[in-house]
Amino acid sequence: MDAKAREIYEIVERAVAGNGLPDEDIRTLYAVDPHSREAHHIHWAGNELSLKASDGKAEIHAQIGLNGTPCPKNCLFCSFALCNGVRKGKLEMPREYVIDFAQRYEEQGANAILILSTASYRFELFLEMAAAVRAVISPEMPLLANVEDMTLEQARQLKAAGVNGCYHAVRMGEGVVTTIPVETRLQTIANIHAAGLTLSTCVEPIGPEHTPEELTEKTRICIDATPLSAGCGRRVPVPGTALFSHGAISALHNALYVAVYRLASGLEPRLNCAAGTDLVASAGGNLAWAEVGANPRDTEQLTEKGGRGRDIAFYRELYTNADWEILEGPSPGWIL
Repeated sequence: MDAKAREIYEIVERAVAGNGLPDEDIRTLYAVDPHSREAHHIHWAGNELSLKASDGKAEIHAQIGLNGTPCPKNCLFCSFALCNGVRKGKLEMPREYVIDFAQRYEEQGANAILILSTASYRFELFLEMAAAVRAVISPEMPLLANVEDMTLEQARQLKAAGVNGCYHAVRMGEGVVTTIPVETRLQTIANIHAAGLTLSTCVEPIGPEHTPEELTEKTRICIDATPLSAGCGRRVPVPGTALFSHGAISALHNALYVAVYRLASGLEPRLNCAAGTDLVASAGGNLAWAEVGANPRDTEQLTEKGGRGRDIAFYRELYTNADWEILEGPSPGWIL
């Protein structure tokens, strides 16, 4: 074994203790060749630590996209971005559609429900939708929100409407491939915590151009944000978007990154996303997302109608194939 391989194995050995890693070690692991023997050792270690962190349980959360109207924030990877011209006209899901899927998802065994909107969706309408969903799901079912950047008062309004947590992230290339300053994202995350909401986040959307240094920087931001779920998500190249020509990382790369995030963060958080493939699930990814409605990674108006959307049954089979036990009932920890 050469010196570099020995260094990687030593880092992994320290990481499986569950105490996390310093940035220098994280950077080293992100730079590992995904086809190497060392990468597969990292897969094993990430899976081992995720099993320990979650008592062997994987979870399936369910997302309902509320609107697909062009968004002025102009994230170059997103199908909703006004500058990309992929989406045309106003698209908003009727309340009956949203309520129906919220009820259906709980009946099918989703562990949490998230409602998603773009910056072109009125915040007051989002509050109304959140309250409508809260009214039809059980009190124990976590209700999460993915909305634009918000003030502390708006975060408090979300909580009053029955929302338990938020997805929010400082994305790869934030402020360069988006019009949103990193500081704005970080302030919203602080507002989420201050309002008594829990946080879900991720190192995303990762493309082939992103370096181990960039991945490490965003990983540290995620860890410091003390989320209840986090991990690494690859960018989906959406036809018509400015970053489509940049391509995508492979599932093998994504599996390595998900495993590295787990080793970097240690036994917290319990949930490590995003398990879109069996390979990622077997590398420690124990959170997946079923999706309906408008989807920023899709060009279909309704992602479940021939688009990227996958249902609860799809992810149950995925986790079964990766030998994960699926949590039954609401995801714990989100309701403070």
